[in-house]
Amino acid sequence: MSNIVLYANGPQQLIYYPDFFNRSFFDELEKELPWQQNEIRVFGKLHREPRLTCWFGPAYKYSSIQWPDTEFSPLANELKERLQQTFDFPFNAALGNYYRSGDDSMGWHSDDEPEMDRSLIASVTFGGTRTFRFRNKNTGATISQELHDRSLLLMVHMQDDWQHALPKSKRKNAPRINLTFRRLK
Repeated sequence: MSNIVLYANGPQQLIYYPDFFNRSFFDELEKELPWQQNEIRVFGKLHREPRLTCWFGPAYKYSSIQWPDTEFSPLANELKERLQQTFDFPFNAALGNYYRSGDDSMGWHSDDEPEMDRSLIASVTFGGTRTFRFRNKNTGATISQELHDRSLLLMVHMQDDWQHALPKSKRKNAPRINLTFRRLK
């Protein structure tokens, strides 16, 4: 299993595995997962999230979205088990994001809620290729990486000093499903 170290500075690392999975699970995830479009509060106004999402794991809240305690779907659990066995890390939650086209996006943020173990987040991608971006909160330095079908991106100790985003794209993008596995304390 080959990988590319995109960034390494002390404990902080971005590690990309371009072919982590031997096949795409896009079609199964699209059908199996309970996708929904939530409303989020931005600067006091409610807006529809610019993507579809779903949640697995203990109750969790970010922005103005409250997810209840939700059991993993069979396929999401299978993916979680593979990651746990490979990296010996006790993932117990996953946020699913379904980007239907280049119009769907996610703005700059860090996954740094108090209940989040920020030491490791594993981000898997199935479907279309999109450019994922990182920005250092202190220096403004940026990193960009195209995430391809069947890939894995490990974010190790990145949440305190870095933000990440999936900006809109003017290119005609195939639909993309991303699951970010994490551990809630």
